[in-house]
Amino acid sequence: MNKPNKLGFLEVEVQEEGFPENSLSQFINANKVFCFSLFLFLCFLISTLVSIAISLLVTPAPAPSTKAVMLLSNSLNEIKSEQTQLIQNYQEFKQEQLLVKQELNSDNVTALKHILMDQEQNFQLFLQSLKQGMQSLSGDLPNGDKWYQDYSEQINLAEKHSFRRHTLLSMIQTDTYQQD
Repeated sequence: MNKPNKLGFLEVEVQEEGFPENSLSQFINANKVFCFSLFLFLCFLISTLVSIAISLLVTPAPAPSTKAVMLLSNSLNEIKSEQTQLIQNYQEFKQEQLLVKQELNSDNVTALKHILMDQEQNFQLFLQSLKQGMQSLSGDLPNGDKWYQDYSEQINLAEKHSFRRHTLLSMIQTDTYQQD
């Protein structure tokens, strides 16, 4: 006995005994419009997929735009000019720093020279007052003359060295001092 198919839109009736060998041809004959539509849809789908695959394989990579290349070139040129300017500024700064350092060192040396010369003069004045104090003290002490002579020789030697240091300091020329 024949039953209608549960799908509803197909007009083929299913036989209870099984499918005979020519059931496919019967299905196609009974549903020609549906089968033709399905065939066209599958052809369209396959052709579209093949076209997409070929276009992806064959299409070359897009070349960078001229505008983008020009922007990058301009940016690169600006960076190079900034780098050159920074290097030039750095070199000028280093030269100025060396000049200032030399001036400061020259000023410092001159100041140090004057400080040392003043110290030597003060030391000489101290030694002279010490010598006068020892002389007045030696008159008040027993055997003070011998004590005064012993220490007076040492003070004279210290004064001599101080005069020599003062002379050497005055010979130093600080105006032309340059540090390498």
